Amino acid sequence: MRFLIWFIGLFSLAVGLTLFAQVNSGYALIFLPPWRLEISLNIFILLLIGSVIVLYLGLRMLAELGGLPERVRRYRLRQQEIASVQLEREARTAFYEGRFQRSERLASEAFAASPNDAAYAVNGLLAARAAHSMRDYAKRDAYFEQLQARLGEQHLATLMSMAELYLDERRYNEASQAIAAAREINPKLTAAMKIELRLRQRERNPDAVLKLIEQLTRSDALDAEQANHIRIAAYQQQLRQHPMSVRELKDWCRKVPEADRLNPQLAASIATQYQEQGEPALARETLAAAIDAEWNSELLEQYGVLGLRGEALTAQLQQAEQWLKQHPNDHRLLLTLGRLCYQRELWGKAQTYLEASIAVKPTAIAHAELARLLDQLEHTEQANLHYRASLSIALS
Repeated sequence: MRFLIWFIGLFSLAVGLTLFAQVNSGYALIFLPPWRLEISLNIFILLLIGSVIVLYLGLRMLAELGGLPERVRRYRLRQQEIASVQLEREARTAFYEGRFQRSERLASEAFAASPNDAAYAVNGLLAARAAHSMRDYAKRDAYFEQLQARLGEQHLATLMSMAELYLDERRYNEASQAIAAAREINPKLTAAMKIELRLRQRERNPDAVLKLIEQLTRSDALDAEQANHIRIAAYQQQLRQHPMSVRELKDWCRKVPEADRLNPQLAASIATQYQEQGEPALARETLAAAIDAEWNSELLEQYGVLGLRGEALTAQLQQAEQWLKQHPNDHRLLLTLGRLCYQRELWGKAQTYLEASIAVKPTAIAHAELARLLDQLEHTEQANLHYRASLSIALS
């Protein structure tokens, strides 16, 4: 239908122009001294239209020829960009395949052909990581230098990669400098804080670790269990690194949140510190509070060897007997009660508890404690049986 309309329209135009040419009998006079040219008006109109068309086409041709160098430049740039993208994809695939040498070579070619800063950064960082994976640290550092020369020393992606890779190489000073620069650019960047957390852990800097854990927890960058594990390890590191007097240790404990202070691992470390300072009563209070907060039978073994005397030992024994009402079949608790009764010279109760512990779960230490008690009671033959049982369990 469309073609038919165009066909009819063109023929109508041709008929109209023919009729106009037959009716139009005028002429055009062109006077250019000393010449005069007289031509038909119809021919003049055709020549005029033709001249306009020729002039238009000529100007378009000149414009196209004038813009040819720019179009060639854009074409080459586009081809270069396509080649760079293809090289980058192949390099990335090789990197994830573990073919680091091929990845570094392809990324280096893409790096050299990068048409813009974004592609330059991506390809340069990929090449640096591939070189690092091959342990070619000199080549990796050369890529970092080229990246910083073109993109500046405040390029965040480069700084983050430098921090991570220097940390992996154990170059802690350089990693710390890169992290500091990255955090100046974006102080709340959780990825930078995580890298710094790993760095401070390796540097054994518990104060910085605790500060970072608090920041990462507020931003939900770490799950609660992981954060708690790292925080307890940092507190234990503080105890190991900074020997404290009894007063200083008490002040330190008051600063630690109660939930962390009652953690079994940290409570055991605090109790050990009190014991070393000659304060077994404070060690007992620490362990008892932790056990009351969350039953942990492993703390019971430490609870039973604090070396208390007199009324303090009696209170310690009474506390353990209260726990027995709630946990009658805990072999460690029964062992602890046996030890405490032995210290109180309650020989019969001690033997009963130790035998009950062995009945619940035979252990080398329970047999050894019972053998020691029987030796004390001069039951040598029975003591030897338990010594042999203890040795057998230990060897197996």
